[in-house]
Amino acid sequence: MGLFGFAGSLLAQPDLQGPTLPPQRVDGILAVVGDKIILRSEYETEKMQLSRGRELPDSSMAYCALLDQLIIDRLLLNQAEIDSIPLTDDRVEAEIDNRIREYQRMAGSLTELERYLGKTIPEFKDEIRPKMRNNLLAQEMRSTITDPVRISPQEVKQYYESIPEDSLPIINTEVEVAQLILEPPVSEVARNYAKEQLEDLRARILRGESFERLAKAYSMDPGSKNNGGLLPEFGRGEMVGAFERMAFKLKEDSLSPVFESDYGFHIMKLIKRKGDRIIAAHILIRPEYTSNDFIRASALADSLFAELSAGRMEWCTAVKGFTSETYGDKAYCGFLSDEVTGLQKTSFDELPTDIKQMVEKMDAGQYSAPKLTVTPDGRSVYRILYVKSFIAPHEANLIQDYSRIQMEAENQKKQEALDAWVDKFKARTYIRVNDPGFDCPSMQEWNHP
Repeated sequence: MGLFGFAGSLLAQPDLQGPTLPPQRVDGILAVVGDKIILRSEYETEKMQLSRGRELPDSSMAYCALLDQLIIDRLLLNQAEIDSIPLTDDRVEAEIDNRIREYQRMAGSLTELERYLGKTIPEFKDEIRPKMRNNLLAQEMRSTITDPVRISPQEVKQYYESIPEDSLPIINTEVEVAQLILEPPVSEVARNYAKEQLEDLRARILRGESFERLAKAYSMDPGSKNNGGLLPEFGRGEMVGAFERMAFKLKEDSLSPVFESDYGFHIMKLIKRKGDRIIAAHILIRPEYTSNDFIRASALADSLFAELSAGRMEWCTAVKGFTSETYGDKAYCGFLSDEVTGLQKTSFDELPTDIKQMVEKMDAGQYSAPKLTVTPDGRSVYRILYVKSFIAPHEANLIQDYSRIQMEAENQKKQEALDAWVDKFKARTYIRVNDPGFDCPSMQEWNHP
């Protein structure tokens, strides 16, 4: 991986952006690593996911690298089992649920996801559980090898100086930008009305009406309403506190009283409990804002903007004191971070469109006037942006890009540690690739008794 590059996951994920041709299933064992096997059909599926139906610029090298990665993953898994690396069932289930939530978001609903998959969510979970466990075990083994790796400032400097001058990348425009999200306060009248609505729905359910039908008609949770309020399976620490506490109080097939969380008022139906895992459905009603709520919120937002602009209030003080508990990151003063590097400097081109349109009109050190905007889950909020700095396009250097270079240098050192581990353990592990048709430079290195 080159400087500031990013290697995507080789784990296959469903392509929910549109239909794809089913993979060509070819019987037979492609490779054996210790007591683990790689099926030819698995390799073909991974190839399809890698290419997404398009021709890769250098497909032969990409497919060889894919096979190498599959073999290394099996080598890690084989050794993880030999070393008895611990992995709990809860960790596996939590990761499966996280994946399903992401797929559900992409598909629009659990119903659409099941239609795409051609099977129920429980059937899909049963299908992917063994592979997920193997993937996580391999990851844990990889972590035991690479996590202890540390890098010194001198090594960062040496790494940077080792890059040929004509190979130093140009870093596109970057920006440090933060947001303060201010939700209108909800009036007691609105809260009581929302609660009364749910009390009425609960009474109708107790009289025999369908929970699922009422959820589809009235719930304000866009992620679950189309599936009758059904949520992905969850465990402790995965939901907001009030929701989790209620879930673990209920008995199977029971209905909760009306209760409140950060998202509004709920009634919950516990469908099934599996140890520390919960399958439940809910109906959410959020209190509706009144015009007076927006007037008060607008006045507060204008006041904060005036205090910030006049230098009478620090940005972090404003964020930590007034930003919504549901949105924004108080711990980091509301700053957006780069999804790849995790750094506070964000590529301008990668900013969300609505934020980019505001930021491009601002100067460093400037605050945006409060603007009413809508969050992904449909809430109306006021937003103030703060641009701390703009970094013009430039050649990568140790002064402006130390954190990025440090990350790349550490990644290289971790890769070297992993390569050394692979060289050591492949010499003591039975590895055999059964397909002689591979014209890959590494095949002779892998194939040995």
